[in-house]
Amino acid sequence: MATRKTTSKTGTLKSAAADLVQAAKSLGQAFASKAEEAKADASAALKRVKRDVAAGTSKAREKVTASVQRTETRIEKAAASAKESVQRTIGSVEKKARAAKVQAERKLTRAEQASSRRVAQAGDAIAKEVRVVKATVKKRADAVTKSVKSTTVKAKAKAASTRAEAAGAAAAAKRAAAAARKAPAKKAVPAK
Repeated sequence: MATRKTTSKTGTLKSAAADLVQAAKSLGQAFASKAEEAKADASAALKRVKRDVAAGTSKAREKVTASVQRTETRIEKAAASAKESVQRTIGSVEKKARAAKVQAERKLTRAEQASSRRVAQAGDAIAKEVRVVKATVKKRADAVTKSVKSTTVKAKAKAASTRAEAAGAAAAAKRAAAAARKAPAKKAVPAK
């Protein structure tokens, strides 16, 4: 009996889960690199602004410094938010991949159990057939044995009766021979 191959389904599910994890990681890296680029651009702009401000008045310098600090704070918050978003995305993709793997393992386990059940049922059927064949052979052997015993008993009885007849005939012949020895020989009388 041919069994189904489950490796292709399991392999497909595993590769799909691996692809999901890989995609999430690359997506996270892209978010992180964009955030880093934005931070680097903002830092470069801040440096330029700081140089320009250094040349200006102190009031303007204070306003620009406060604006720069607010901008740096916003950039850091945005970078932190992007990293958290990436971590959440990676976490959800990993959960989905784990769930797909667990589901694939369950399917594989069910397939193996079904196959084991079929093998056990086939073994039971074979054992039942062997018992039936043994019973049939035993019945036939018993019948042959019974027939042989019956024939043997009949043959022994016939042999015994034949022996008894032979013994009776032998005894009669012995008696006749003994009587013939004792009796004088009579002359034969011709018939008229």
